[in-house]
Amino acid sequence: MFLEQDIQQGYVPFPESRAKQYRAEGCWKSNTHFQMLADSVSRFGDCIAAIQDQKQLTYKQLYDYAIRYGAYLKHKGIRETDFVLLQSPNVIEVFIVIFGLYAIGARPVFCLHGHGAYEIENIARQSRAVGFIKLCGTANEITAVDVCEEFSVPNFQLWFRETILSQETIAGSLPQLKHLNLDTNIQALSSSEDIAFLQLSGGTTGLPKLIPRTHADYIYSIEKSVEVAGLNPQTKQLVVLPVMHNFCMSSPGFLGVFYAGGTVVLSQLTQPRVCFELIQKYKIEQVSLVPAIATLWLNAESLKDYDLSSLKVIQVGGAKLLPSLAEQIIDQFQVKLQQVYGMAEGLVNFTHLDDTNAVTIQTQGKKLSHLDEIRITDHHGQALPINAIGHIQTRGPYTINGYYNLHEINRRSFTDDGFYKTGDIGYLDDDLNIVVTGREKEQINRSGEKVTPSEIEEFILQYPTVKDVCVIGVSDEHLGERIKAIIIPKHEDHEISLKNIRKFLTGKNIAHFKIPDEIDVVADFKYTHVGKVNRQKLG
Repeated sequence: MFLEQDIQQGYVPFPESRAKQYRAEGCWKSNTHFQMLADSVSRFGDCIAAIQDQKQLTYKQLYDYAIRYGAYLKHKGIRETDFVLLQSPNVIEVFIVIFGLYAIGARPVFCLHGHGAYEIENIARQSRAVGFIKLCGTANEITAVDVCEEFSVPNFQLWFRETILSQETIAGSLPQLKHLNLDTNIQALSSSEDIAFLQLSGGTTGLPKLIPRTHADYIYSIEKSVEVAGLNPQTKQLVVLPVMHNFCMSSPGFLGVFYAGGTVVLSQLTQPRVCFELIQKYKIEQVSLVPAIATLWLNAESLKDYDLSSLKVIQVGGAKLLPSLAEQIIDQFQVKLQQVYGMAEGLVNFTHLDDTNAVTIQTQGKKLSHLDEIRITDHHGQALPINAIGHIQTRGPYTINGYYNLHEINRRSFTDDGFYKTGDIGYLDDDLNIVVTGREKEQINRSGEKVTPSEIEEFILQYPTVKDVCVIGVSDEHLGERIKAIIIPKHEDHEISLKNIRKFLTGKNIAHFKIPDEIDVVADFKYTHVGKVNRQKLG
């Protein structure tokens, strides 16, 4: 069931009592990710699975190419259960590589495209990966060999290193597909409850933590996400967020589209004109965004130049969505907004497509599975009642029980009874919709008063010449932390002063201790690799 080598190397399995329940209730099935693709091929073989620029793949082509690439990897020495680092921009070849690894029972470690040698080296060490496959969108990108040569520790290297440059044709990008003499009769022995892959935690500081997901738990979350998001064989989804990110993969993500038999259209850029053109050309129905990209699109002058009427649903997740921005998305795009609150560690919540606008705008929706357990606790870990704000903890059929090979961090991140401490602050309302009010570490402690940045951001966004804002705490000798608002004006010639912002907020009758002590007017924010505002680099 669970491989002994994984447990020895730091995998924390589900307790058998819970595992039995998840099997008995049909959450965990016997199929692996590659078997999931094979099932889609049997139903949608000649349908278009993915499009990027001038390239496209039917489901049958994706399956056949994956088998061939898997055979090539096996010939090169990649074995079943080996971890292989995978780094890629949004290019179509990445789907072949992912399923090629799954075809032989190897396990990808999904690195973000923006990770450098420092992160790659540490991820390789922690995962004990044997190889590194790097896909490039342009010829001038640093190669896998170059990355490994920058490793700071002598005699440490991944023995298998391959760079794939995205070309005009898939065969040009992956010449290995021409190796027809290789044995393509490859039968992986992977169990559905084995580790399928490692994902990375999405924090803004420190090195990423490795998140082990099994085939069974991840496919279950995909199936449930497809239901809630209403995907079907006619769905056309635009992928704008980094393809290696959990939100983009499974909520419902491109894997959800493949499960449903729809079509994924990839964009390597988030710029409005590029994305609007793709939406218009392919009649895109669904796209997933983070708030920063949604704001960029809303403020684009080119918005009026394109027919986006095919767009039916915009999902927003990855960071707190302010109600004012939620209203703008609904009004300007004339779509159904679907909020998604989740984490690579497991738990996912969705607002439902038939929810009222009030629920969609003000909450982050309901848990994905009836077996998801969510509890809100105080600082001492005691459970709080409905509508009480506290720390969000969770466990369930697709939430991990521990990070991979991180025993000390696991002791701090998980409770004795198996609940994951998400680090988020929020509450459950009367209808059991979750409302996320902030992060534990994002709260500003100003002279003992706790200030939630998103609350102040909501007010400042109402100032007529403010386009976007991020509120952070800055260390202060006397106050502990003072409040700083970093503001992007709607136009560069708009003058925004601290005096006027403070006067405006005073007029809103909010507590005086919540009013910013300083502001900084900037042209843009710094972002993490997944498009979240990097608060750690704004101070």
